[in-house]
Amino acid sequence: MKDEAHDKLYTRTEYRRVIAWPERIRREAPFLAGVFAEAPARSLLDVGCGSGEHSRHFAELGWTAVGIDVSDRMMGEAAELAGETEAGGRVRFELRGAAEAAGLPEAPFGGAMSVGNTLAFVEGAGAMEEFLGGVAAALAPGAPFLIQMLNYERILGLPVRALPVNVRPLPEGEGEGEILFLRILQPRADGNVDFYPVTLTLRPGEEPDVRVRDAKHFVHQGWTRPRLEPLLTAAGFRDIQVLGGMGDVPYDAMKSTDLVVTARNGDDR
Repeated sequence: MKDEAHDKLYTRTEYRRVIAWPERIRREAPFLAGVFAEAPARSLLDVGCGSGEHSRHFAELGWTAVGIDVSDRMMGEAAELAGETEAGGRVRFELRGAAEAAGLPEAPFGGAMSVGNTLAFVEGAGAMEEFLGGVAAALAPGAPFLIQMLNYERILGLPVRALPVNVRPLPEGEGEGEILFLRILQPRADGNVDFYPVTLTLRPGEEPDVRVRDAKHFVHQGWTRPRLEPLLTAAGFRDIQVLGGMGDVPYDAMKSTDLVVTARNGDDR
C-alpha cells in the first residue's frame, strides 16, 4: 500500500546522487555473502529497497531479487535497474508494503533484507508487528533476515546532533563542483528524532559558493535494540544476532553508529 506522506518526503531527495553506491556495495558485499550463504533458496526480498542498488547486487550474483517500497519516487528510480543480468539473475520492483509481502508471486523467499533505515518510518508497535509479521510470512523456514539502521540508543542517549557529511561530485551536465549531503538530528523526549536532510551544491569561486538544493524535515521512529528484539521474537524469528555495523563489528549501545540485526525465520512456519 502506498504511504503518501512517506512518498512526499522522498519526492526530491537525491539518494542515488549523494551516496557512493559502488563503493558501498563493494564494502558490504563480503558481509552480505556471509549472512545469506545458507539461504534455502537464491531468492531475495528487499524491503524498503529505495533506489534498488542492493537488489541489483544480488541479481548480478545470479539471484532472483524483488525490491518493494511504498514510495512512487523510489520505485521510479529503482525501475532503471530492473531486468535480467549476465549471471542469470533477475530483479524487479513493486510498489508494496512489508505487510503485503507474502502475496508476491516469488514468495516464499530464501532471504530478506531491510537496510538503509527503512524501519525508522514504521510508526508504533502495532505497525512494526505487521511489518515483521509480513516479512516472516514471505520467507521460507530458516531463511535469513538482515536489518540495518541507525543506532537510536546512541542518538538518543548522547545525544547525537548530526551524521557525517557525504560529499559527491556534481552530476554530469551540472558543471564543476560538489554535492554535500547533511543530516541534522534533534532527539525528542518521546524517543523519536526530528530528522533534517539538507542537500547543498558547492561551487567555490561562484557567487554564492553554496546553494541549497533541497531541505526537508520529518520524524524518525527511534527503534532501539531493546524495543526491536522482543518484536522479532514475537514474529517468529530466532538466532537473533546484533552487530554494530555491516561486518564483524561488536555492538556497543553508546559507540556503534549503526544497529545491524541478523535473524532466521522460524522453522514452524
